[in-house]
Amino acid sequence: MQKDKNQLISEDTKKLLVKELGQMKDPVDVIAFISEDQNRPFGEYCRKLLGELSSITDRIRPQFEAPGGEAALKYGITRFPTILVQPGKYSIKLTGAPAGEEARTLLITLVMASVGSSILSDQSKKRLSELRERRSIRVFVSPTCPYCPAAAILAISAAVEQPGLVDVEIIEIYENPDLAKEYNAFSVPQVFIGDNQVGVGLQPEEVFIEEVMTASAVKVSAYEGSGETEKDLVIIGAGPAGLTAAIYAARSGLDTVVIEKGNIGGQVAITPVVENYPGFTRIGGKTLMDMMAQQAIQYSEIHTGEEVLSVQRKELLEVRTNRALYRTAALLIASGVEPKRLDVPGETDFQGKGISYCASCDGYFYKDGKKVIVAGGGNTAVTEALYLRNLGAEVVLVHRRDSLRAELFLQESLFANNIPIIWNTVIKEIKGDKSVKSVVLEDLKEKKTTEMQIDGLFIAIGYEPKSGIAGELGIDMDEEGYLRVDKGQRTNVQGIYAAGDITGGLKQITTAVGQGALAATAIFEDLSKSYKELKT
Repeated sequence: MQKDKNQLISEDTKKLLVKELGQMKDPVDVIAFISEDQNRPFGEYCRKLLGELSSITDRIRPQFEAPGGEAALKYGITRFPTILVQPGKYSIKLTGAPAGEEARTLLITLVMASVGSSILSDQSKKRLSELRERRSIRVFVSPTCPYCPAAAILAISAAVEQPGLVDVEIIEIYENPDLAKEYNAFSVPQVFIGDNQVGVGLQPEEVFIEEVMTASAVKVSAYEGSGETEKDLVIIGAGPAGLTAAIYAARSGLDTVVIEKGNIGGQVAITPVVENYPGFTRIGGKTLMDMMAQQAIQYSEIHTGEEVLSVQRKELLEVRTNRALYRTAALLIASGVEPKRLDVPGETDFQGKGISYCASCDGYFYKDGKKVIVAGGGNTAVTEALYLRNLGAEVVLVHRRDSLRAELFLQESLFANNIPIIWNTVIKEIKGDKSVKSVVLEDLKEKKTTEMQIDGLFIAIGYEPKSGIAGELGIDMDEEGYLRVDKGQRTNVQGIYAAGDITGGLKQITTAVGQGALAATAIFEDLSKSYKELKT
């Protein structure tokens, strides 16, 4: 059913929200401060969204206030729109409209505020109960960032668990560019406790809680408890390969768990648009992965925010994470890849301060004609360039060759959009002060260097495998670090398999899905054979 053009929430979505918001227990007061002069369209969005949500459940009680009024003075509100959730009990502030991905943040916040409890684990709640000092947490987000809601919800959970000590502000960077500049928070999510930056990107729950406790950045540590969990199969990675393998393995009767360090979906989740996956002419990458995850979770446990830190071979494989110790008969490595770095001066200094590897995460900040460079010439680079242009950024593509490697369809779209390309050129240095201001370009043919003033740099020059664990296990790899496998996705180490981008070759969703199915089938056959041999 289509929604009325004046409605934000379709009738079909409302039916889903009736169930979601049905978890609410006590009424929640929501005060929205809206200005006619500052970010007016976003303010009107807040008014309409809260109005429609309150029509779904009377437990949401919106109140709308103007600048300079008694409420604005009472709560010190000077930015608009701003939303306060249950201000009589909690210090939870959304500075900027909860649009796009951030609408999820608002919905989960409303439920938590209503029931008076967060989504944190019992262990995290117990640790947080030991907090004795005040903490002010700021999380910088954007409406197009798939990782931002999880980071925001962790912070808001801390405020729900410690209402007298923790105050949280979720800041949308496009509507508040001066704050983004003040904190150099151009890549999202970024988390600050006080004025200390404690994290860029999504962090495991345990790490975040320790950062709240110490008000400083901490590292992931291995689980040191004595308890252990036995599984038939442990899968590292919740991308297309890992999720497909989980479905096939569990349907075969294998007790399976998927362990994912970050968010579900891998690189696909941050792909703005997918146009070559059978069955969908055009679909958002995150939407596609959400659909896969919804199917996989019916069959298998999926643990997000959990990182594999070591694997040891004993009678069974022992997989140790930051949360648990698993003993498993088989291990599937589907950890995927991560973006390659340029490895030039300034890249490390300005990461998150104008340098990004994810246009869907960080592109929104540059939408009003800001000048950005996309470095690369493959499918990812061209897709990112098109996405940024559609947002409204001024885009230049810089490529080290004289022709693109992207699919012809993408190249034609690039040329049709008149996106300029600087050929046979590489980036030699990135310059700036608090954030990126310019890049030094070298023409490889003319052997000349020039400097170009820019607002942001998106790096899309390819990927490298996440093969750290594999190296420790003695798994055969090629010269680039990709894992070698046979036709059943078996590595050279008995009981360990690999699937998806980590195996190199054609990096496509369809390839990963096929390899995930192959791996799960081979694992089932191998374990069944071993079981039969033990019986005879």
